[in-house]
Amino acid sequence: MGQGNPALEIALGTIPLLMTLLVHGLGMELARRVFETRAIPHYRAHDHAVGYFAATVVIMLLTHLIEIFMWSAVLVGIEAIPVFRDAFFYVATTYTTLGYGEGTLPKAWRLLAPMIAISGLFAFGWTTGMLFNLVTQASLVRAQRDTE
Repeated sequence: MGQGNPALEIALGTIPLLMTLLVHGLGMELARRVFETRAIPHYRAHDHAVGYFAATVVIMLLTHLIEIFMWSAVLVGIEAIPVFRDAFFYVATTYTTLGYGEGTLPKAWRLLAPMIAISGLFAFGWTTGMLFNLVTQASLVRAQRDTE
């Protein structure tokens, strides 16, 4: 499977990419809900909401770790990397685009590496947008509260 057929390799790589984006959407929705239902009322009431903001960030972190776990399971499942720990390290460095260069995938699966990086770029861009939105939302609530 995937031997010398880049179209098949890309098609098979698209499935986990889409799955990670689905998971990311669910994680970002959970983070948004926690922030809006828990943190925002505290900001309105002049309370500290740092713990809820921290919980939101932890949800975002866990979302990324789940996505890395998913990609790692795919690489182990197709036997591109035999040991899960090694697959997790490879995916984490590729997903974050850190790329230590300590290894590559077998030739039959090499096109998955840029797909892993693309999913990480999408996910980190999405997370950055969410964080910006949440900080802006909190700032607006605090400013509104302070003018009342």
